[in-house]
Amino acid sequence: MGMAANGGMNGIPTGFSVAASGTGSSVSSQLARMDKIRQKNQRPKKKLKYNPREIANQLQRVNKSRNASVVLTRAKSKVAALQSAKATGQYKDSDVRVALAHARRMVECSRMKVRNLKEEELLTKRGDRSHAAKEQQKKGEIKRRVRQKEKDLKLKMEIEENQDILKEKMRRQELIQKRRRHRTEEQGKITEADMKYLQRLDENDQPVRSVDMGSVALELSLAAERLAELQRMEQQMQQQAELEAEMEVEMEMGSLEAGSLDVAAAAEAVQTAEASLGEAASAPGAVVDVML
Repeated sequence: MGMAANGGMNGIPTGFSVAASGTGSSVSSQLARMDKIRQKNQRPKKKLKYNPREIANQLQRVNKSRNASVVLTRAKSKVAALQSAKATGQYKDSDVRVALAHARRMVECSRMKVRNLKEEELLTKRGDRSHAAKEQQKKGEIKRRVRQKEKDLKLKMEIEENQDILKEKMRRQELIQKRRRHRTEEQGKITEADMKYLQRLDENDQPVRSVDMGSVALELSLAAERLAELQRMEQQMQQQAELEAEMEVEMEMGSLEAGSLDVAAAAEAVQTAEASLGEAASAPGAVVDVML
């Protein structure tokens, strides 16, 4: 009977029903929250949009360290974006993990690309500087050789000019000597003919009043002097030829060994040869042919 008085509907005590109702509301709220979380977790995940070839293609195209640094910055941005996507929980964890690992590897590849390109550019700059230095040195050597060849050519022209002057003077001296020798030979033949004529007249005991003996004797004396002069001239010509040969040998040896020749020495040799010829011409007993 007491239970009935204290009982409620369906035979459940009233005190118990109040306590049960309070506990049930808190549990239901927790269950509701759990249902919301479960429903939220059971929502379909978004598809992760990640292109694994984007950074790789950019790395393959760049050929300068500056551009590779830009690609490195983009790769780091990809890693940060994937980390943010992972925190939202809207994407499959497996896809995010795979993409994040690949993006981090692309960061390492980008760093390697930057480092390698910087090293290559440094080597290229060193090579360019070395090549430029060699080219400059080569140009300087070419200019030096050109100047040296110009000097050698100028010296060679001076030597040839002095040789031509010397040869021309020797040719003139030779012509003068040859003229004198020819005149002497001609006068000798004339004198010989006169002497033979006088001998024949003497052999025949014919009068020789028509012949001027004084002039004949003078001609004979001149002929003797001319013959002596001829011998001296031949000796002088031989000495002159020897001097010319020695000078030519000295010039050739000097040009081959030292590549240069003292022009003053050549001029002095020319003056010496002229002086020797002048002394021979002005020596005592020398005959000057007025017929030259």
